[in-house]
Amino acid sequence: MILPSSQSESDAEKKTAEAKNRVGLMEISAKDLEGLIKYAKTQCESKCPQERDAETCVRLIELCVEMDLEPPICYEETEGFSRKFFSAKIREIEKRRCKPIEELLSEIRSGGPKTLEDEIDRIDGEFAIEALRAIDAREKPKKRT
Repeated sequence: MILPSSQSESDAEKKTAEAKNRVGLMEISAKDLEGLIKYAKTQCESKCPQERDAETCVRLIELCVEMDLEPPICYEETEGFSRKFFSAKIREIEKRRCKPIEELLSEIRSGGPKTLEDEIDRIDGEFAIEALRAIDAREKPKKRT
C-alpha cells in the first residue's frame, strides 16, 4: 500500500527522530572511537584544503585533544585552530587587499577570480570566517554550563 505523501513524511520524520534517540544513547568503546578519529583524521589530511568544513575540523580537533591523540597537521599551522589565528588571517587579507573581507569575497564571487591570488584569498577568507563561526558555536554552549 502506498501512503499519501504527508503520511510518508510523518513516518520518515518519526524514523529519523527514533534513530537520533538511539544514537544519542549509543555506547562506543574508546578503542572504536579512537579508530574512527584516526580514520577521520586521515580523510581530513588527504582532502584538505579542497573539501574542508570548519565545524568538522573543530569537532575533530576537540575529539583528538579529549582522547589524547595527535591532532591533524593543521592544528599547529593554525596555532591550535585558534580564534587569534583566523582573525589575523582575515586582517592580513584585508590589509593586503585594502578592503573588508566581506566586500572582497563578494567581488570575487560575483566576478569570479581573476588571479590565483584572488582564488587563494577567497578560499582562505571564506574558511577563516567559517572557522570563527564554528569556534564561536562550540564555545557558546561551554560558557552556558
